[in-house]
Formats: sequence, C-alpha cells, structure tokens
Amino acid sequence: MRIWHFSQIFIVLTFIVCVTVLLRREGPECDCADSVQKREFEEQLLQTCSPGNFSVRQDALGVLDVPYNYLLGTPNAKKRFLSVGISSVKRQKQNYLLETIDSVFSHLSPEELDEVLLVVFLANHDHSLNLNTAQEIKGKFASAVDAGRLIVVSTSPKHYPLLDGLKRNYNDAPERVKFRSKQNVDYAFLVNFCANLSRFYLMLEDDVSCAHNFLTRIRNSIATQKTSWTTITFSSLGYIGKLYHSIDLPKLARFLLLFYDEMPCDWLLDHFHRSKAQPEIIRVKPSLFQHMGTYSSFQNNQNKLKDKEFMEVVETFGDSPTASCFSNIEAYSDNVADNVCFVGPNFFWGKDVTPSSHFTMVFREPVNLDRVTIITGSGDHPGDILKSGYAQLGRHKVTEDGHETCKDFTNIGDFHDGGFTYNSRNSSAGKSVDCLRVRVSAAQEHWLLIQKIGVWIRK
Repeated sequence: MRIWHFSQIFIVLTFIVCVTVLLRREGPECDCADSVQKREFEEQLLQTCSPGNFSVRQDALGVLDVPYNYLLGTPNAKKRFLSVGISSVKRQKQNYLLETIDSVFSHLSPEELDEVLLVVFLANHDHSLNLNTAQEIKGKFASAVDAGRLIVVSTSPKHYPLLDGLKRNYNDAPERVKFRSKQNVDYAFLVNFCANLSRFYLMLEDDVSCAHNFLTRIRNSIATQKTSWTTITFSSLGYIGKLYHSIDLPKLARFLLLFYDEMPCDWLLDHFHRSKAQPEIIRVKPSLFQHMGTYSSFQNNQNKLKDKEFMEVVETFGDSPTASCFSNIEAYSDNVADNVCFVGPNFFWGKDVTPSSHFTMVFREPVNLDRVTIITGSGDHPGDILKSGYAQLGRHKVTEDGHETCKDFTNIGDFHDGGFTYNSRNSSAGKSVDCLRVRVSAAQEHWLLIQKIGVWIRK
C-alpha cells in the first residue's frame, strides 16, 4: 500500500482549493458584504497559488515594506559611512532627545558630519506627540535637516502586532511585557528603515551623551578586526553603542519581530550575534557613550545607570597609530592584549609569565618611529611589572598561528624598573617598522600588567 508524503498531500489540497476558487468565481455575484469579503479573500488566495510571487531575496532577506511617515527630511542617494539610529517615546517627567541629538552632532568634526546620517524613529502611538516632537527637533536642528544629516520618521500603530494579553515570560507584569514587546517592534522598524542608508549602523538610546572623536574610534575599531563579526559594542549598557553591518539590518529586523514577545531587546541582541556564529560580544573600551537620563521611558521609573568605563575625553599617550595586539600570555578576565592598542584606561594583564612570553603590537601600516615608551604595573598592582625583558622592532609581516606578526626582529633595549623608553631620532632603526614586541627574558612569580604603550611617529 502506497503511503502519501505530507508534501504530496499539501500540493493536492492546494490544487483543489485553487480550482474551487476559480469555479466559484464564475457563479452569480452578490452585493452583500460577506460576498465582497469572500471575493477579496479568494483573490488573495489566487495570488498565493500563482507562480512567481515569491522571492527569497526580497521576501525573506530584503527590507520589510513598512509604511513610514516622513516627519523631517528624506534619504538621498548617497550612502554614508555610518547611520545612527535612535528610537524615542515621550516621557512624562523629563525628555533627553534634543540633548542626545546635539551630543551626536557636536562630537563630530566638520568632515565627519558628511559621513554620518542620524535617524530618529518617533514611536509614540499618539501621532500628535510625534508631530509636536518633530517640530521641536526642527526648531533646533533645521540646518541638519536641510543638509540631509537628520531624518525623523514614524509609523502607524496599526502596523504593530498584538501587544495586549501576551504571555508573561520571566513572570513580568503585563505592563512590563507590553512595554518591552512594543520596544522590540520599535527597534525592528528603526533598523529596517536604516538598512540601505550606510555601510554601518550604530544603535543608540534617546538619553545618551557621546565621547569626543567617537567616529574616528569606531572606524579604527572596525579596521583592527581580523575576523568576520556581527556586533561590536562601545558601551556596557543595554542597547547603547551596538554597531552592525547595514547589510545585516533586514535580518535583525525580522529577528526582533519574530521574538518580539519573548524577552527584552538587549537579550535578543545577544542572541542575534550568537545566531550568526559570533559566540562572544566584541567589547571596545573605553566606552564611547554614556547614559545620561534619570527617568526611564517605562512608567517614569528612576534609572540612574552609568557606564563606569565611559571617557568623554581620552588622554592621549603617543600618536596611537592603528594597530592590533596579541600575546602568548594567558589574559586574566577581559584584560586582553587589544586593550593596549586603543586609547583609554584599560590594560593588558596576564599570568604565568615565562622566558618565552611576549606581547606584540602589529601596525596596520609601516611607521617611522620617533620614540617609544612602555609602562608596566599600576598603582593598584605595583608588583606586576616586567622584571626582566627587552623590546624589539619587527619588519616583514607574516602570519603565524593565526596571528599577523613579523619575520625579523631587532633588539632595541632593555626594561628597567618595569619601564622602557626608546628614542630613534639619531638613527635609522625606527624607519618602516611593522611590529613592536615586548620579550620576557626570565620567569617571574608576579603577573604582568602592561598599562600603556606610547608610540610617537616621526613627523
């Protein structure tokens, strides 16, 4: 006896339904409302049965056809380097949106302003609130709108999925479930809108302040990534400072909509990068964005969270040429080698230091060194200095054990009391350098903390 496969049964049933609809369309018409609704349904069903109406690229991977209301500005044909997305709702006690917009623009150079597009999605379901907020934005940032640097959009509440009576995961109160579920949809509509506007997309909240030169530091962080990535974060708080490839935004929009009623947005964002084979978040320190609000958009609860790793103005130590860092010393916690490659308060802290240990900085482009200063240990850990070691300059890049390094190294001096200083002004040794390496020459009981490596370029 032949057993029919489910797909065969489905094809036969679909054929029967399509034939039935075609036959019924030939019958007498009725002007009643039920008949009209039935004909509309039948037409939709016929479209479903017809070939050629489905495209994986557009229907499954493309930008969602969400109807947006353009309140201020419109996209132009020029793709920017970065689009910055902010979703905002009106708070009852205090609003921070205008301050956030001002912080974004005021912390960009005149040249950088042309590389950034700021998109504000007003998510109030009361359209009059959106219109009023848009007028407030226009009153202060009309020049940014006219220059094509600021767009404000919204959409109708009828495009939202069900928000009431949702299941109470994590035993959240119904009001909390509704709030976080709507917030997921807000962000989905925002990232969907930004999908074709730039190469990269940065997510912010509507109550943050920015660090100086944040775009330059984002650009440098992108340049130093050696493997493919989905998410880089420049903050330790919530949805603030999450960076994505814009090509991933349609997928992110669908991801947020698919699980909108399951969990908070920041949890979903963590699941998103894992689902794209990035097991751990890439965290760049110091943080570039700080939470400045006091009252939450949820029931005006107080929210005084602050990012302890935020630095608005970073103290410079050297010229900070773009580089990557690695070490064969096991790092403690998140005090990894790359911390030293970026300007900020973070450091490398490793354990099990042996005579074969090294710390290597690889410059993206060859540099002509003027001087080098390396500081080990810290006020909190004065014993974790390099007791015995020396520095080397490297040339001729090669790849070894998955790391870019140099083939030839030359010794340039020893460490003394945990510090090292090198001046190449009167020699040619500092020309066309590809690598800078710290070598350990004797085992030590204490761990090794490399606090700063200052590299000054010959002008």
